[in-house]
Amino acid sequence: MTARDLTLALRAIARMPLLAAVVVLSLGLGIGVNTVVFSWMQAIVWQPIRGVPDSGVFHLIEPKTDNGLYASASWLEYRDLRERLRSFQDIIAFRMTPLYVGKPGEVERAYGLLVSGNYFSVLKLEPALGRFLRPDEVARPGGEPVVVISHDYWQTHFGGAADVLDRTLRVNGRDLTIVGVAPRGFLGTVMRLEFDLWMPATLAPALLNGSRELEDRSVRGYSITGRLQPDTTREQAQTDVSGIMAELARTYPETNTIVHAEVLPYWQSPRGPQRFLATALGFLQAVMMLLLLAVCGNTANLMLSRASARQREMGLRLALGSGPWRIAGLLLVENMILALAGAAVGVATAMWATKALTSVPLRVGFPVNVETSIDPAGLAFAIVLGILCGLTFGLVPAVQLARIDPQTAVRSGMALGGRSLLRNVLMGVQVALALVVLVAAGFFVRSFLETRDTDPGFRREGVLLAAYDRTGRSGNAAAARIFAVTMLDRLRTAPDVEAAAISSSVPLDIHGLPSRVFTVDGRTRTDDGFDQALTNTITPGYLDLMGIRLTAGSDFAPLEDPAAPPQAIVNEAFVRRYLENLEPIGRSLQARGRTFIIAGVARDSLYNAFGEPPTPIIYFSYRDNPSRAGEIHVRTRPGAEARLAPLVRSIVRDLDPELPVYNVRTLTDHVESNLIFRRIPARMFSVLGPMLLFLAATGIYAVSAYNVSLRTTEVGVRLALGATRARVVVHFVVENLAIVGLGVMAGWLLAFVLIVDILGFSVEPAIFAIVPAVLLIVAASACWFPARKASRLDPWVALRQE
Repeated sequence: MTARDLTLALRAIARMPLLAAVVVLSLGLGIGVNTVVFSWMQAIVWQPIRGVPDSGVFHLIEPKTDNGLYASASWLEYRDLRERLRSFQDIIAFRMTPLYVGKPGEVERAYGLLVSGNYFSVLKLEPALGRFLRPDEVARPGGEPVVVISHDYWQTHFGGAADVLDRTLRVNGRDLTIVGVAPRGFLGTVMRLEFDLWMPATLAPALLNGSRELEDRSVRGYSITGRLQPDTTREQAQTDVSGIMAELARTYPETNTIVHAEVLPYWQSPRGPQRFLATALGFLQAVMMLLLLAVCGNTANLMLSRASARQREMGLRLALGSGPWRIAGLLLVENMILALAGAAVGVATAMWATKALTSVPLRVGFPVNVETSIDPAGLAFAIVLGILCGLTFGLVPAVQLARIDPQTAVRSGMALGGRSLLRNVLMGVQVALALVVLVAAGFFVRSFLETRDTDPGFRREGVLLAAYDRTGRSGNAAAARIFAVTMLDRLRTAPDVEAAAISSSVPLDIHGLPSRVFTVDGRTRTDDGFDQALTNTITPGYLDLMGIRLTAGSDFAPLEDPAAPPQAIVNEAFVRRYLENLEPIGRSLQARGRTFIIAGVARDSLYNAFGEPPTPIIYFSYRDNPSRAGEIHVRTRPGAEARLAPLVRSIVRDLDPELPVYNVRTLTDHVESNLIFRRIPARMFSVLGPMLLFLAATGIYAVSAYNVSLRTTEVGVRLALGATRARVVVHFVVENLAIVGLGVMAGWLLAFVLIVDILGFSVEPAIFAIVPAVLLIVAASACWFPARKASRLDPWVALRQE
């Protein structure tokens, strides 16, 4: 390509400003949404650990019980694996823990990782300041009181001061010395979560109130990851890990008999939303590619129509000595300029969209980080898409114009035969692809709307939530119970408070409710498996506060009642699955090494996600299992929830000045956060659907207008022989709708196979009926306008043009 070619191409584009604007904007939007999805895929699958360049090669070792639960690893298990594994270069261990940081009266919530001594070296990170943990600092229980802080924490809490090293940071009541600052952009090794502090795992007993995890194999909670040896496959690593876990099961039968382990790519971690996100994003990327193909089909039709008006120009060039390849090259340069301009608009769209998506508030109890960005890989992806689009929609028009007969083109300017068939095929393909994307959009939007309006089985309005965590505090279960009783009594007597309660978990949280293995009297299993159910520890009055009705039995005994036996409440799904026709009330249930009496049966509700089937759950009483951490629930009149936040903070501060209250939000906002991964694609499709309909109408109009322009003489003959204008219009509309109808049928079948057969969605007759009907109406309108214009021709003028 020469500078002259570029100049000629720019002049040609300047002569068609409206067409160029439509092409660039439509390509920009199509490339932009694809680049946004690609950036998410890149962040989850190819670069799952932010700040670690080659993190896509890391694999997790995930212990798993025989009943299918991922159990995490114990510290001693990690040490055994590190000593014996040969398929990994090295492995690291880390464990997430909530912390309270600061002096009395200035305490705030923070999140940290307890890590092995080789944590930073295996990740191949360099500190932004100071140093990382030394192996000797993680060599013995008690460890060294040192901490590495994140780059963001350094900036926000220490102003980026260079003298931060050797300062003291009070964590869970212990003074730790800051020895280093992690590099900018590194957030930790739990996907999509952001951490402030990294401490030696051997500090666990000091920070977590005498935790025995360093010496007790039954205490689990660590994640293990590492790089495979060169030329080692995941299957080979799995064989290696399975052999070692079998050895541990024989050596330590009390804790490891039913535990094996899986080697998983990092993005398949069973903890966190990444596995679900990767699947959903893969489907979304496929749909967005179909959208881009539809845009390319539309653009190809527009360029073919434009090419018909340039045949005389190209005929003159050929007659003056330009070769066919010269003509084709010049036209491809024009198309590539349009495509790259579209890619530039796409990059700008993607940059704006990623910022808009990450600005959506995500209110959960953990430091979730959903930030993505358009990096050089994303920029390259957009440019490659632009080049491919330019070739897709520009190659055929360029080749056809390069092959015209110059004498025929100069003399008449008429289109060459056979191109009408190509345009019709492109129009049919465009319609089919548009239908598939529109049906997918219908499913996404319908799913979101139905989910949003679903009754979760509990009252979401008028409830304020606030979390606290007394982990690391001294004191026994009685002290935790007294704290809860005092706090609830003060809350219940406060103005505007209708009810108050505590639970260990909140339904529809992004990380889900915990599950537990149990046995219940009257039920026997014929296999070696285990019964399990979700669990939640609650105070009396919680079910009434949440609007979850008891269908049998009664609520828990008061927290202060020492005489009542340990109690449990189960839901209706539990009774149906595990008790069948047996009477549940008064029946014994064994879990947590204790026996509980079933005191009541609660109505089913949602626990982990919208759309889940009825799931068994066991509610335990806070009286029997006081928890150091909890979610405060305060009910008031709807709309007044946020006004109670200062009251909750004030009461907790009076009881314990060092205890932070965090993650304060309404239950309505909390439920909305569960919908974020449904809301984002629904919002995207709510914008893309109308846009795609407009593009489809534009492409159909272009083909119809061009076909009519080629048949001016035919129109004149029909009118001269007595055909009415209405009949001429109907003739052209029906002729084009036949092509559109074939595209609709093909797209309908493709959408059915993709969405129902492959993805397993249930058939929605309304979507499969309404979307084709809307597309046909839009197509009929696009065909009607050029046909109506042609029908108004003076037949004698039309015949003289021949």
